[in-house]
Amino acid sequence: MAVFDRLPAELYLLILDKLSLFGDLCNCSMASFPQSISDQMQQVSKKWRRLSNDNVLWGRMLSYRCIAIPEASTYTSEPAMGRNKLAFSVWYTQYAGFTDSYTRMHRAFNRLEKWACKACPHVWQSLAPGLVWVSGESVPVRELLSVVSDSPDMRDFIMAHHIHDGQRRRQRFLEYGLFGSYECYGEVCSLSWLSSRMLQIVDMGRFRILVFAWCHVTRNYLGIVVGCPIAHTQRLLHHVIQLQPQSYRFVDKGLFGSFFVSYVDALSSGHHDVHDNVISLMPNTGPHTSTSYTRGIKITITAMFCADETPRYRVYRYQVTLELIDSVQLGYQCVQLESRHWLVHYANHEYVHANGAGVVGEFPVLSVERPFYRYCSRVEDDPAGLEVVGFEGQFTVVPGSLVDPKGPAIELPVPYIELPIPMEII
Repeated sequence: MAVFDRLPAELYLLILDKLSLFGDLCNCSMASFPQSISDQMQQVSKKWRRLSNDNVLWGRMLSYRCIAIPEASTYTSEPAMGRNKLAFSVWYTQYAGFTDSYTRMHRAFNRLEKWACKACPHVWQSLAPGLVWVSGESVPVRELLSVVSDSPDMRDFIMAHHIHDGQRRRQRFLEYGLFGSYECYGEVCSLSWLSSRMLQIVDMGRFRILVFAWCHVTRNYLGIVVGCPIAHTQRLLHHVIQLQPQSYRFVDKGLFGSFFVSYVDALSSGHHDVHDNVISLMPNTGPHTSTSYTRGIKITITAMFCADETPRYRVYRYQVTLELIDSVQLGYQCVQLESRHWLVHYANHEYVHANGAGVVGEFPVLSVERPFYRYCSRVEDDPAGLEVVGFEGQFTVVPGSLVDPKGPAIELPVPYIELPIPMEII
């Protein structure tokens, strides 16, 4: 220890700055913290202790944990342990047991705010203020006590409502669901995040689902398993899932914290398109998407399992986005879609052809002025028992318009897209 005592203060601070763990810094400072931490502390030199109380070091720890750094004017005089260290001590005591969830969810919401304020400000404006944090309770958010268990797996979910208590249910915000939207045959699905007062537990056979995101039109939802048979506890309890009531087929999205962080990362990385402040429910990249680029036109197709459907067979929605990227490469200022052709593949290696004029009853035009078109449709298992697994095909467009063509028809191939086959509870 004598060798370290001879080091200049600047080197001490550099060493202490590398101690990323709260406990490490506490061990050096020997400060007044909760007894569980103090019991683990070891004797250190007075110099280590004095320097480890440095305001700058604890300020960095506050920033790392997403805690507001107190202003000097907050205190009439500088606290003995330093204002930043005192702020950390108060925070650590107040959020005992929830400190990791606090940091994880605040980081996620900070990234969401940075992205949403630029990409879709209406979504960010729709988020309600957070619930008051009440210390001393097993679950400190009183409004959630009736529907949420005190499991460590649920702490990220509780913390999310402490930061923002869902979305405001005002009419002007209903179409801006935080968890995405789509339109299919004129029916709009928008998954809004429910406030704590609107959370509901739905019994689906042997399962109890806490619904936290809901579309009042399509009844599509996101939910957390809060009750299930013992055989499925380890696999599904407290996981975010979409469960089809009639068949017990489901999509598992993991624990809420991991699901939410991954979703925000996907939004920030541009994996969900945004148009007119509306987030696309289906991502534009990933294992169940298909993208092609032909003659300056980009086609993106993505698919999802429909857990909100009642049939016992599998139903999928797929979203198609056509975008004119380069009119020079296309050779024309505009094109109009004439027809579509799909080759639908089944699990037994059989396939069927599906042809039709236009799409969903429309014959869209892509032009320099209006380069974007999107529609949603559905594909499902053959009622006779054949299970659909994917499809491919092509679109045919005509330069100019169908009434006044300016050149020969152009075929736009669509590569094979694999459907997201749901898991099943036997």
